[in-house]
Amino acid sequence: MWTLILAAGCDGIDLRRLVEQHAARTRVANEPSGPNCEYGGKAVHSGLDLDDDGVLDDNEVTGTEYICATLSPGVLVRTRQLPPGEPCALGGQRTLAGTDLDGDGLLSDDEVTREVHGCMEPAPVVARVRPLLTHPFVCRYDNALMEAGVDLNGNGVLDEDELRAAARFCADPVVTLLRQRPEPAGPNCTTGGTWVEAGVDDNRNTVLDDAEIRASAYVCQLSATHDGTYAVEDVADLEALKSLTSIRGDLNIEHTEVTAVVLPGLVWVEGALNIQGNPGLMQVDLSGLRYVGGTLSIRGGDQLSELRIGPQTPEALPPVRVHSLTLNSLPGLSTLSGLTAVAPRFDLTLWNTGALWSPGMFPHVQVLSGTLTVHQNAALEKLPLSQLAQVDGSFMISANPMLQSLEGMGLLTRIGGVLDISSNNALTHLSGLEHLALVEDRVNVMNNARLQEVRFDALSETGALAVAGNAVLEQVGPMPSLRRVHGDVVLEENPRLLRATDLPALQSMGGALFINLNPTLTDLSGFQQVTWMRSLSVTGNAALEHLGSLGSLHSVSSLEVRENPAMTALNLDALARVRDAFIVTDNARLPSCWATMLADAVYTGPAEERLIGNNDSVTPCHL
Repeated sequence: MWTLILAAGCDGIDLRRLVEQHAARTRVANEPSGPNCEYGGKAVHSGLDLDDDGVLDDNEVTGTEYICATLSPGVLVRTRQLPPGEPCALGGQRTLAGTDLDGDGLLSDDEVTREVHGCMEPAPVVARVRPLLTHPFVCRYDNALMEAGVDLNGNGVLDEDELRAAARFCADPVVTLLRQRPEPAGPNCTTGGTWVEAGVDDNRNTVLDDAEIRASAYVCQLSATHDGTYAVEDVADLEALKSLTSIRGDLNIEHTEVTAVVLPGLVWVEGALNIQGNPGLMQVDLSGLRYVGGTLSIRGGDQLSELRIGPQTPEALPPVRVHSLTLNSLPGLSTLSGLTAVAPRFDLTLWNTGALWSPGMFPHVQVLSGTLTVHQNAALEKLPLSQLAQVDGSFMISANPMLQSLEGMGLLTRIGGVLDISSNNALTHLSGLEHLALVEDRVNVMNNARLQEVRFDALSETGALAVAGNAVLEQVGPMPSLRRVHGDVVLEENPRLLRATDLPALQSMGGALFINLNPTLTDLSGFQQVTWMRSLSVTGNAALEHLGSLGSLHSVSSLEVRENPAMTALNLDALARVRDAFIVTDNARLPSCWATMLADAVYTGPAEERLIGNNDSVTPCHL
């Protein structure tokens, strides 16, 4: 201390001021509606009373917290900016939320139920231009697509999950230039971002001038990131969530009393986004959402009638990328128009919704790598997937009581799993699948109460085919392109089925042909070109008189013909070999001698598997 005084000379240091401590003070002021508090609130200023006058003057303020009102009665949100350091290396915002229990308009520490740190994590913007190859095109020639996003993984490449903005324009992508400029906080980007522009270097100066701009888009930077899973358990948790733009983990809003999930600032969820079991939920608005790394699942909301995900313009680019989309048990949701921008990559499930059909739904869904399920949608009259070309998994269309046709699916060419069309009681035909060429697993058409015809114009190959339990179905076919069925073909319990016909290209079946319990069936001419199948089973077909339509059949491992009361002949003239079992029983009008002579000529299997009996044992057979 003496050293300091000597060094200071005559002017010396005032030791009293050196050791004096000023009182810490706060001042509360009303905060109008604006950028700090959307619905108004209070600003709590803090600092040291440097002039010791008992009042915190403006020049003495060193920090401000905002205590903001919300639309949730009694719930307040308190925010404060965080400097760079811990817990946010680049700074961020601390948000506290809770219920104002004492009604003083100030959220005290003991009223806080949720604390959130939203850390600033800007990433560089990357952009590219490529030829535009999909509709809608914007010009007659040289359609280009500019895409831009944030380089989250730092690899210098714009990956699909990093897309945030896009624009179509007329230009040859080879000669386009790109330009980036900072975009301040405002209507285009709430927290600021980057303005990306594309154009053609008409004057060849290697610089993109203002007059050469042909397209532009805004990439809004991630501004507040929560690290880890975020679970919403009450309204205060939901209000605190509004301070975040991205979540590095899952977002779960489950089994709460919230009535509206309105998060226009939420842009990115790295994990899954689950909204389920909220009985009073009526509105979900995630208009700012651009990416969900896992499944976007909305379930169990009987009251939910308003749902908006992503931009609400049909031409919005890029679409909202999600791994899978599940809408389940939402009977009050009558429109899917708020999901126009959503593009799931894997599964898409519409299960027990109140959705009505409208044109232009899911325009970005062209390929699904997983399963498509449309089940138990009480009001759906048509399928909402006019741009879908390929499903790598299964496609399940079941229990939709108002579904009248499959029109609008005209681009679909391939299904990698099962095509299941079952229990759609208003469906009268399968028009809409005119271009479907391949179903790798099997086709099931079952229990459709009003279906009159099973027709596939382009289907050339499938793993199996089952047509069963369709109450008024009269015809299976035509299927003019069907060449190969790798497994079984089943025609079973179709009470009005008359014919299976017009399958001219079908020559072999890797499995069995089951013709069972079709009481009016008389015509199997669709199988007249088939030379080989694993086995043949014809049982309980009351009107079927003979099997002459199978006259080209050369070889089967087993033959079973049972309980066909009108059958008078087998007429399997080309049959040369039956290897494992020969069973012809209980056909009241079929002379047993025909069965015996055929078995003697073609059967090479064990004697105990040769069963011929309870047929017509009186009528003689004449060669």
